[in-house]
Amino acid sequence: MNMELGTAKRAITPPRPVRLAGYATRTTPFDSVLEDIYVRVHDYRCGSDRAVLIYGDLLWWNSEFVAMARPRLAAALGVKEEQILFTASHNHSGPGTGGNFTPLLETVDAEYTEFLYTQVETAACAAAQNVEPVRGTVHRGECALNVYRRVHTPDGIAMWPNYDMPADHHLTVVRLERADGTVKGVLVHYPCHANLANGNAVHPDYPGATLRMLDEMFHGSVGVFLQGCTADLRPNSVLGERFIPQSYEGVQNFARQFTAHCEALLQSEGTALGEKVFITRTTRQLPLDQTGLEQSMEEAKSGDEAHRQWVAAITRKQCRDHETLEISRLDLGGLTMFFFNAEVAQKYAAIAREQVPGALSAGYCNGMIGYLATARQISHGGYEPEGSALYFALAGTYAPAIESVIADGVGALANEY
Repeated sequence: MNMELGTAKRAITPPRPVRLAGYATRTTPFDSVLEDIYVRVHDYRCGSDRAVLIYGDLLWWNSEFVAMARPRLAAALGVKEEQILFTASHNHSGPGTGGNFTPLLETVDAEYTEFLYTQVETAACAAAQNVEPVRGTVHRGECALNVYRRVHTPDGIAMWPNYDMPADHHLTVVRLERADGTVKGVLVHYPCHANLANGNAVHPDYPGATLRMLDEMFHGSVGVFLQGCTADLRPNSVLGERFIPQSYEGVQNFARQFTAHCEALLQSEGTALGEKVFITRTTRQLPLDQTGLEQSMEEAKSGDEAHRQWVAAITRKQCRDHETLEISRLDLGGLTMFFFNAEVAQKYAAIAREQVPGALSAGYCNGMIGYLATARQISHGGYEPEGSALYFALAGTYAPAIESVIADGVGALANEY
């Protein structure tokens, strides 16, 4: 029985200016649109088995949006909710999609989210109407355009480039061809933050620009990008010892380099995919360390705006002592992919590969619960395990025990095939 694929894409550029997500320094609606952003859909099928992969040129799909959209879309497509995977590139130059974090990190425009859902459903239904048999080929290589971003300093952990710490350079490109050899879709997986630019303009950063270039290369195919475990990785955009932002043209130059890596990899010998489509998921509660929480809340009430917003947000969430991790496993003809509703450190991709050799891991899927650092990173502190908790409205910081809990969840899915 052949694997089948339906594809479609629709623009999700806001019809009017709204605030962009990802940087607290941007407080006003965007100034301009430098390039449209898109939702892209891959609808995979094999017999009665099905998985719908919905990619967006977005920071993430906020958990509020997913909770609203997933049941509506499941009903529209005639699938189960667990067969739908919302995934994003972590693009810092797109709009917000929910309001369950502090407003400095992300705000939401109700008119835009309804427009966004309409475009998602339109694209997903269009993909369901053009399903046809495909052959898949997996091409694996490396790409050194990213760098580890945590450095020990006398003042603690700094977000600086660290070339002494190995970065995950794995690059995987999947080519999906029709029977006549033409390319219907491409799937690109790479772990590297999509935060090259920090201006107040809409564009898809390097992942979306790369997908546009690949679509043009293959004459109208529809590609998707899977952002890997990149919580501690950034683009190697550096001046001296510091990361530097890029202009839109700089983003395009980076995307052209990345696309060249993908093209060269596609010309190498690949491994044929099988036919099976399999999807499953599990959840785990990740404990928060709430030591000194009440005192911190009292002090924050008279603090700066970020701390006051944090108190309001965690109060709405009833100061819960955990967050819920959702891990999904998608298998396409023997290629295993794990998806997390979080921003995940690169070590967890290595743990997944230990459980299932060759497995890919992607974050920003079906919601967002913040940075998942390793036990060692948590002990060292820094923005990811500590500073970010303020913006993600966590009633504490993740406890070191999350590392074993996450590994257990991945292991449970690894044995479920």
